[in-house]
Amino acid sequence: MELYIVACGVFQPELEQVLEQISGELIFGKDIKITYLPPALHVDYNKLRKGITDALDEVTQEKVLLLFGSMCHPELDEFTKQYHVVRLLQGNCIELILDKKRKEEIEKSARVFYLTPGWLKNWQDIFKRGQGWDEIDARQNFGFYDKILLLDTGVFDFNDEDLLEFFEYTQVPIEIVYVGLTTFKQNVVEALEKVSATVKSL
Repeated sequence: MELYIVACGVFQPELEQVLEQISGELIFGKDIKITYLPPALHVDYNKLRKGITDALDEVTQEKVLLLFGSMCHPELDEFTKQYHVVRLLQGNCIELILDKKRKEEIEKSARVFYLTPGWLKNWQDIFKRGQGWDEIDARQNFGFYDKILLLDTGVFDFNDEDLLEFFEYTQVPIEIVYVGLTTFKQNVVEALEKVSATVKSL
């Protein structure tokens, strides 16, 4: 039995590592096909909708897991219901990798903008080219935040130069918080178990 996943490319390294870890436990085994969509699609709802529906139109497998948060597009429920996909309960990519209690603790003391390693890697496509923000726009939009927290999943390699470039663009202090893959893996497993239950009920 095959499983098809349509996912945001921001989590490609994390998802592939988690699937490798749990492949022996899945009823799908290694029969999993994945389409990754460009992270920068998030800045344009029309492009994101088209990217998701185009990918789903290509699916021939009987079950599809859509690895996008419920808040990624305001009409996500509406335009995906015809495909009978299994969706995540989490609202966005931050909730996928950061434990809810830990997130609440962090936000008690500061106004935080969260950054994933995938977003750091693609920030120029997302903010500069996608949003069209120059340095002045960036500083106006990021100026609300006390700090930027880079949530390190332990999968991506990034260096001081990567962080310095983004800091120079935003002028907001950046801190690194190690989160690992525990929460992300748990959320992926729960989603796959939901897919499995749906398959068994057919």
